[in-house]
Amino acid sequence: MLVQSRFVHLPQVSSWKKAWWLRGTAVCLLLIALIIFRQPIWALLQIVGNRDAVIAYLEQFGMAGPIVLGIVLVLQVIVAAIPGHILMIGGAYVYGFPTAFSINLLATVGGSQGAFLLAQWAGRPVVERLVPPEILNKWQAVSTRKGTLFFMFAFMLPIFPADVMNYVAGLSGLTNRQFFAANLIGRLPGLVLMTAIGAYGFQLSWSVWVGILVAAAMMFVLWRKFLAAKC
Repeated sequence: MLVQSRFVHLPQVSSWKKAWWLRGTAVCLLLIALIIFRQPIWALLQIVGNRDAVIAYLEQFGMAGPIVLGIVLVLQVIVAAIPGHILMIGGAYVYGFPTAFSINLLATVGGSQGAFLLAQWAGRPVVERLVPPEILNKWQAVSTRKGTLFFMFAFMLPIFPADVMNYVAGLSGLTNRQFFAANLIGRLPGLVLMTAIGAYGFQLSWSVWVGILVAAAMMFVLWRKFLAAKC
């Protein structure tokens, strides 16, 4: 019976080691990229609030531009004070919808997942170095005993500080899989909208704008009906 018990637990240990190996590899690759592209990344961070300046700057880098943009987008998710919408719009103008959407999706969702794991691993003392304690306290109180659906709406609706909610979720007891579902589904509408505005301007067809407004209204109604009363 003892031998059988050992064999039962071996796959779990292997899976755990594999997960941490993948996370460690991702962190190492990000650090290497930060070192290699540290100067252009720093320069882009200094103009992040200016759409035209972002566009002009990205156009200088050719094939390396998407890498620089992706790294800065990851950083803006981890450091909540850096605005990300201008980057998404500027990147879409330079690279077009398909390429920019891929960059925005991978960087934003990946960065959010990284911030969530950081909060899980390091705990509140480290999170307080990235988010002011009073803001963290406020949103932790709002999200107490909430689940995947709550955080999904938190990423969809602009009334929430989405980047702060990554850390709040990491301190909430949510599992990695639950957060990933909320992170991916919740961020998709905003990513599509920001990328479309950058790639096509505001000259979207009236039917697209109606669809966006209807979807936004539906999300707000669902929020008010099912979640807002519990906050």
